[in-house]
Amino acid sequence: MPAFIDSRLPASIIAFGLAGCLAACGAASPGGTTSDAGTRPVTDARSVVAHEAGTEDAATHPPPLNGGHGAPQSLSITRASSTLTVTDAASPPAETLKALVTYSDHTTESVSASWMVDRPAIAGVGPASGALTPTGSTFGLVTVTAAALGLTATTTVAVAFDGAMNVGALSAADQTALSAATAADTLVTSFAYPYDSTVFPRGLLPPEQMWNGAATGDAYSIQYSAPPYFNLVVYVMSSDVAPDGGVPATAGRFTLPIAMWNSLASSAPGADVSVQLHRLPGGSETTAYVSAAQTWHIADADLAGLVYYWAVNEGEIYKLDLTTGTASAAFDAGAADAMGTPAPLDASVPPDASPWVSSGTGQRCVACHAVSKNGNKLTGVFASNSAAGPLGFVDTASGAVRAIGEYRDTAALATLTPDGGRAVENRDRMTMQLVDTATAAHIPSALDDAGKLCDPMFSPDGRRLALATECTGDSPVQFTASALTTYTYTDSPPYFADAATVLPKADPAIAYPSFSPDSQYIFFQRGDTSRAKYTEGSLYLHGLDDLWVTSAAPGSTPIELSNANNPGGTLATQNLHLNYAPTVNPISAGGYFWVVFTSPRDYGNEMVASGKPPRTDGGPPQDPTYSNRKQLWVTAVDANIGTKDPSHPPFWLPGQNPGSANMFGYWALAPCKADAVDAGAASCSAGFECCSGFCRDNTCVANPGDCSQIGEACSSSADCCNGSSGVTCSDGVCSQSTAK
Repeated sequence: MPAFIDSRLPASIIAFGLAGCLAACGAASPGGTTSDAGTRPVTDARSVVAHEAGTEDAATHPPPLNGGHGAPQSLSITRASSTLTVTDAASPPAETLKALVTYSDHTTESVSASWMVDRPAIAGVGPASGALTPTGSTFGLVTVTAAALGLTATTTVAVAFDGAMNVGALSAADQTALSAATAADTLVTSFAYPYDSTVFPRGLLPPEQMWNGAATGDAYSIQYSAPPYFNLVVYVMSSDVAPDGGVPATAGRFTLPIAMWNSLASSAPGADVSVQLHRLPGGSETTAYVSAAQTWHIADADLAGLVYYWAVNEGEIYKLDLTTGTASAAFDAGAADAMGTPAPLDASVPPDASPWVSSGTGQRCVACHAVSKNGNKLTGVFASNSAAGPLGFVDTASGAVRAIGEYRDTAALATLTPDGGRAVENRDRMTMQLVDTATAAHIPSALDDAGKLCDPMFSPDGRRLALATECTGDSPVQFTASALTTYTYTDSPPYFADAATVLPKADPAIAYPSFSPDSQYIFFQRGDTSRAKYTEGSLYLHGLDDLWVTSAAPGSTPIELSNANNPGGTLATQNLHLNYAPTVNPISAGGYFWVVFTSPRDYGNEMVASGKPPRTDGGPPQDPTYSNRKQLWVTAVDANIGTKDPSHPPFWLPGQNPGSANMFGYWALAPCKADAVDAGAASCSAGFECCSGFCRDNTCVANPGDCSQIGEACSSSADCCNGSSGVTCSDGVCSQSTAK
């Protein structure tokens, strides 16, 4: 026994004194060396006393505390590099991280740990090995956490993509020439589509890039750069970009593969993407040129849900799944030569053997429509006389027609309450009535005694109805002047009250109002006439209209959405003032309101009007209105609307049939997903997709009981996480109020 220990003291006191010393001083071993032996079981103070006295039994007592290094004080993670760079998404590199423990004597050694990552979409980690492997589909910062010996440590690893796709099988020399290009191109100077500064969301199909000036044998490189996590160069030949079907060979096109577009979009949320086209002419020329360039912005938003639109020349309502980009018939309208089931409310005296207007395929023609915010109910005009007729009501989940109004009715337009329980029918003679959607029966209301009413739309919160009033014209789809008015709405008689004039009547017709998701703003079409296309005698005419927005408060000053109407002032004259019928996604996302509208404008070099005057045989002119087909476009609008234009250049809505004339794109939520289904948990990207209102780790869950994330359910802004970062509760959903 060492001389400084009094052997006369009780063993318990000796043990206590040594234990206190060990706790305070860490029983540091001399030298402070690093051990690779791993952790050892912690011994108690009596074992240490016995060891100092030379009386321990090696067979029954373990060695000293952590080899004499003392208690573990901290944990850290070592790695070879702060960035993992992926050059081939199909074969990403991996790196094994190590956990190091530091003891109280300042020595360190590697230890076994349990591992986890915060963003599994970027990389996964072996739970016991620490092997970090990028997914190859999303890139960015990932936080890795290690846990061992009751301690935790974190580190941040950047996973970046820097790769190339040689679609055109270009030679190494051609690739080098394109990469080194510095001379300005005088032939290919701009993209025909998309527009510069377009804001794209995540979750949609990639845009088709188009440019003019292509020539046979040309080689191209297209670089997509979103620093610091994404850089891609694609090499293509003119044969890879040449369009199909009679379009001039000078029209170049290329579309990123869907997986690569999704990778780009998911790796640059809230960031800009620069796009640069280089051209190497075919033949003997060896000089490559710097050609078209533009910048896109990827919103920190997934656009989920469905867009229901009217395919005019098919007489049918389609639904476009934004996730897959596929369009299909929203429901079976039934045969045109029979009244069908359910029968209209007054079907006893059909006019002839074919009571309904045919769509051209023997089906009942269904015209103008509307969809409830929750996506459960659709209403459309079942045409019995030209484009007018009774309203039919459809359950979207089953596609079943549940009720049809009076056969001889002349409905032209309609709107639904957010839950789909009530509809306002706008008749051809500019009157309105409230309708029970379960029975299609008329409900007496304050609207019954009013006239000159056009284009109704309920607010997403269900508390107001916006409409055009004092309409001057022949029908609710064609008038030349009007005012913008709101009524308050309650689900009890007289239902509508407190009429308020938002914008007074003026010669420009105010048409197709649509509320923002928070019900505070109204988007609308404004121009010389409400109709996009019509004839007067032998004249072929169209409305000269643009999109506007105004506060829903009376006396507000409207703002023109100039970037949506004429992006950057770059449209050709023939494409100006061809913007109609805006409707708004009921959920704001990424700090934007997403507005879908109708326009026959030129679409890149795929749909281009000649601009020639009427044909000599008296036919229509070959301008965009009569030459191109109406298509659906989407503009992102800053949610924090001020006094300046809050819109951004629009994009063509992918997935629709460009060979069809498409109008009235009603945005609605897809039917909600349950917390669990027979096949397992329902997948999701945001809480509003779930019936519970909550989505965690891409799975619908019950209320987790903590603060609500963006896209999840809320009662007030206090329920939302990150309120200090501009996240507020908007119509029951936590939303980013500032653009990202």
